[in-house]
Amino acid sequence: MVTKRDYDAIQVEAARSVMLELVHLLGEYHDDIVVVGGWVPMLLIPQDKARHIGSMDVDLALNHKTLRDPGYKTIRKLLLGQGYRQDENQPFIFWRTVTVGERPIEVEVDLLAGEYEGTTRRHRTQEVQDVRARKARGCDLAFESAREVHVHGMLPDGARDTCTIRVAAIIPFLAMKGMAMATRLKEKDPWDVHYCVKNYPGGPDALAAEFVPHIGHGLVKEGLLHIAEKFASPEHIGPKSVADFEELTDAEERAFIQRDAYERVQDLLRRLDIS
Repeated sequence: MVTKRDYDAIQVEAARSVMLELVHLLGEYHDDIVVVGGWVPMLLIPQDKARHIGSMDVDLALNHKTLRDPGYKTIRKLLLGQGYRQDENQPFIFWRTVTVGERPIEVEVDLLAGEYEGTTRRHRTQEVQDVRARKARGCDLAFESAREVHVHGMLPDGARDTCTIRVAAIIPFLAMKGMAMATRLKEKDPWDVHYCVKNYPGGPDALAAEFVPHIGHGLVKEGLLHIAEKFASPEHIGPKSVADFEELTDAEERAFIQRDAYERVQDLLRRLDIS
């Protein structure tokens, strides 16, 4: 079980530096690449009140429908030329070594893509130029309403810089989290859901309003139904995973956060008429 304590600050910062580097490195394809996964809450939600833990890897969604013709260099050539290594067994994964002090840290970069169009259903990857991106349920949504966020930070070589990151909006993020919870057991998935529902700017009214124009979309509804299933009671796997990720051992504290996670998520689902 991976918990909050495992999110070493140095590893998180190394992953953040890789994310910034990738935005620059793949800048030629800026409009067709969106950051998804564990960095989304920190990028979307102001961090002045409740800081998000971040992520120890980087998930990039590639739009296989538009990323056909290579520019000056292909995505693979750009990555390899900057020192990224392609995983031998899973070609949609690349690795970047970042040295912090004297400590080498391996940062995983996952290339993801939508399921629709492209390769046939029996294939688990999409062909994007000369790389393969793993199909992820709900990833098609990421390109429909991406947000642009200005981020300051340090690159792997130690230089400081500012860049504009295209990041998945809250709707595709939560839909994809719901899909992920249906197929894997990872405590941070429900924790991310609870964090977003609890801390979204404007509160539950604003979050529900974001969903209203998209609630008829099949993928959005599917993701929400998976969330509803995992947060069906305070004792279900969703709220329990939130407490597990926080490593709470006191019975009263666990009961409080599990009840809080359940009630906040259920409140959102009721507003959207999801049951």
